[in-house]
Amino acid sequence: MSEAKKHKVKDIFVEGAIDPTFVSESIAKHATRMDIGAHEIFLGQVRADAIEGRAVVAIEYTAYREMALERMTDIREEAFTRWPEMTCLHVHHSLGSIAAGQLCFMVFASAAHRKQAREAVAWVVDSVKEQLPIFGKEILSDNDHVWKRNA
Repeated sequence: MSEAKKHKVKDIFVEGAIDPTFVSESIAKHATRMDIGAHEIFLGQVRADAIEGRAVVAIEYTAYREMALERMTDIREEAFTRWPEMTCLHVHHSLGSIAAGQLCFMVFASAAHRKQAREAVAWVVDSVKEQLPIFGKEILSDNDHVWKRNA
């Protein structure tokens, strides 16, 4: 990223699930941008996995917020350096208890062309999963829990 354009720290965290209407509103806000030819969106949803015969009913997300936001700023900077054609990058991650079936993670990128938006979103999703100190406690149907591990 050029020295002239540094991105400020943005709070990616939302309390509770990401409402599907927020996703559509995010898309609609870009309708006036004539330099955008493609949007790519990744939506993470809590799965009702079976763990030792018990269903996951929710995930309780916590994070080391300040550390996560600092690292996310670095990820954003690198994404804009790798894909300078990208015009927008939005990342949102839930905190708190998110029920199975609800949205918990959103990465939304816009660019002039689809390839840049698609590549950027895939890279940002992987980077967030690998690098941000976000922790998920999977709540099971019998009220027991296990700590989620990203694969």
